[in-house]
Amino acid sequence: MADPEHVISDSVKRERSTAQMDALAKARLKAAEVRAKTSELRRKEREVVDAQLAENRRIREQSIERQHAEVVGGKKVQDTPQPPSNDVTAAEVSEEEEVVYERAPKKKKKRRVVVVQDSSDSEEEEIQVKLPKKRPAALPPDAESSEEALYRRTYDRMFQF
Repeated sequence: MADPEHVISDSVKRERSTAQMDALAKARLKAAEVRAKTSELRRKEREVVDAQLAENRRIREQSIERQHAEVVGGKKVQDTPQPPSNDVTAAEVSEEEEVVYERAPKKKKKRRVVVVQDSSDSEEEEIQVKLPKKRPAALPPDAESSEEALYRRTYDRMFQF
């Protein structure tokens, strides 16, 4: 086999004219400028997004602190507005909408209450009795579920002789 260094290529490289070389150089310069402008735009966009995320995080933390103080301490915490960061102008902050996701409060479970009157006492007393939840009736031992029946039929077919 021949070494890759000694392989002769059948294609011949064409010489370019000076006009073509000038046009190619201009195109390369323009492409480099476009790439630089695009990368600068991406960097600025990333800074704006980071600033927005930091602001949203700060607002969320304040909201959580306020809710925690209301629940635990029974008092409200005063909001201390912080000036917006240097990257985001005040006009951009006012145009944005704040979206805060909160969980819905859990509903209290209803209790079934049975009132029992004791005829021996002259006073009426109410006693709360917590009744167990109704459970579905257990299947008889010989009843099979549809999955179990399918499994049994398949098993019987596999090992039939």
